[in-house]
Amino acid sequence: MNSSSHPPSRPLLSLRDAQVTTTDGTTLLTVEELDLHPGDRVVVTGPSGSGKSMLLRTLAGRWEPGLRFTGERVAGFDRTGFVPQRGLDALHPLARLASQLRRVTGSTPARVTEVLHAVGLTDDALHRRRPTEMSGGQQQRAAVALATLTEAPLILADEPTSALDHETRDQTLAMLLGVVDPEQVLVVATHDGAVAERLATRHLRVRQGEILEIPVDAEVPA
Repeated sequence: MNSSSHPPSRPLLSLRDAQVTTTDGTTLLTVEELDLHPGDRVVVTGPSGSGKSMLLRTLAGRWEPGLRFTGERVAGFDRTGFVPQRGLDALHPLARLASQLRRVTGSTPARVTEVLHAVGLTDDALHRRRPTEMSGGQQQRAAVALATLTEAPLILADEPTSALDHETRDQTLAMLLGVVDPEQVLVVATHDGAVAERLATRHLRVRQGEILEIPVDAEVPA
């Protein structure tokens, strides 16, 4: 499964004949062939329980205990950024925001401030707050800042806008497009057709653990 928008080049990540199974042999995910290239903006859609989150875990090379991966996964990187459904899940709830971002990523104070401003947290007073003292939208922006500060070549986001209203969702999508480096790969799992419409250069549809690449302008089924 290759993107036709890219000339032949070495992918950032490749999967070949990949399967994730349980200990009793139940197949949860099958990927015959998938290449991700620098600059890809991939949106992953599919019904609940179809395997979207499992695909993200496989891209990251991290599986829950009791699951077995077979096949080939070749990655030209060792760091992955992650934006969860709830921003608070990515953050220490009681540590002041800017200080925890510096500690976790090793970034300078100036760089942390720069990225927090880039994601829309421009009030420096927010930087001294604990995540539990912030709104859901602010927490989500902080989670994006954390993923950005990792400077990881691959950034994964699992339903990052599902808990947001439409206005905050649109702001979050614009923010993602603004802060992700042109050479980074962004993969977003979502139920929201607006996310695919706004972000995708590639669209993967997951159904019962099978992956199909579809045109980016195709309607996203419920």
